[in-house]
Amino acid sequence: MPEVFTELWFIQLVTVLYVIGITALVLLERRRPSAALAWLLALIFLPLFGLCLYFLLGRAGVRRRRRLRARRSVNPTDVTRGLLPLETPLEELDQPLRGLVALALNSSAAPLRRADAVDLLADPAQAFAAMEAALAGAKQQIHIAMYIWRDDDTGRRWIELLCERARAGVDVRLLYDEFGCLGTPRELFDRLIAAGGQVLTFGAVRLRYRPLMINFRNHRKIVIVDGDLGFTGGLNVGDEYLGRGLGARPWSDLQVRITGDAVLGLQAIFLEDWLAAHSDDHAEDPAFARQLADLLARPPGHSCGPMLQIVPSGPDLPFIDAIAAQFTAAIASAQERCWIATPYFVPDEPLSLALKTAALRGCDLRLLVPLPRNNDSSLVSLAGASYYDELLAAGCRIYEYLPGMLHAKYLLVDDRVAAIGSANMDVRSFYLNYEVTALFYDRRLTLDLAEVFTRELARALEVRPESRKQQSLPRRLGEGFARLLSPLL
Repeated sequence: MPEVFTELWFIQLVTVLYVIGITALVLLERRRPSAALAWLLALIFLPLFGLCLYFLLGRAGVRRRRRLRARRSVNPTDVTRGLLPLETPLEELDQPLRGLVALALNSSAAPLRRADAVDLLADPAQAFAAMEAALAGAKQQIHIAMYIWRDDDTGRRWIELLCERARAGVDVRLLYDEFGCLGTPRELFDRLIAAGGQVLTFGAVRLRYRPLMINFRNHRKIVIVDGDLGFTGGLNVGDEYLGRGLGARPWSDLQVRITGDAVLGLQAIFLEDWLAAHSDDHAEDPAFARQLADLLARPPGHSCGPMLQIVPSGPDLPFIDAIAAQFTAAIASAQERCWIATPYFVPDEPLSLALKTAALRGCDLRLLVPLPRNNDSSLVSLAGASYYDELLAAGCRIYEYLPGMLHAKYLLVDDRVAAIGSANMDVRSFYLNYEVTALFYDRRLTLDLAEVFTRELARALEVRPESRKQQSLPRRLGEGFARLLSPLL
């Protein structure tokens, strides 16, 4: 009997020390309260699974990135902040716009600039054709940052196009996220290196002395040609975005083409990511100083088209939730309407409150998401659906896109603000990934985006409160479980 009591005492002591240790570990990370609570529940009640998940999704990687960022002698987004800013003082803008511009400037060093022109590319085939034409016409440099790059017809065609430009003497740089391209053989990119291009991976996951890291991915989609033509939006490089390949289905996505001074914002973010990727490899880029010098030597701005800000967010930035704050503030400023399209909808508390408050104020608030069976993430779809009832009760209107996968990521507010980029309306995009969003303060562009949204809405089914009441018990339990995990998704 004494031995039994000794064993029980030892087990209890270990348990208490474990609970104290993991509680201190989570609390010291200063996570959002909901995320910290979710981690504590997982680590306490599912210790083995929770620990594995924690080391897989933990924050060690981002702490290292913050240290590296702090040690850098230069950060491109900071040093280019004063270049080509719009001379229009904030006082000349109306109050809602003034607040949004100041928020982006103060949270992410995103100056207000003008473009020569901005074009919406609402059809993936049209967007790919425009980007490929731009790449083929490159004279000096091509900079690409992409989350997913498939080894399929589209991916190989782009590599061949980049190889041809590299052999012609164009400075070609390709940055891809390793986790997003886990299924893509390195040999595909080696062909570009052999042709004279430069290729780097962002956020290596296959490391010998460090744990597997699948969080903090570079989810940005950026294409820049010759420094004054840029593209961003939701499109990665692959056949699936054109509705081709195995299990092909119609694909709805949106890309935006920008020319002129405002492209500098995309260029600075790309160089920031390029430098970070070199830091991961403990290498120095001998051409980096020249690239930055070229930016700093740009002539005075000449663009007189739409006003916009290029807003980055990332877990190692001073304000990691810059895009989340921008979306929430934009929704809160809506007077007449706020229309949102997103493939993955897992709102945090501030965003959820902003949506409900806007609807309760009488704002026409509409949310367009994929039909659950078309969504490539069932768990995220379930988590998002768990918010439907409270949003519907507040007066929001929710639509599920029927033809296929809705992958576009944008919002519009009244007739004056539009946001287009790589960020989804979910916790992962807001707090874990590196994202980029272009904020446009232009009536024509916002109205054009409203037309795109209206066309897609015609192919969607509105979610009614009555249909929600008919949900089966397993479905409701699934939504509840997914919502519990939503701070970790």
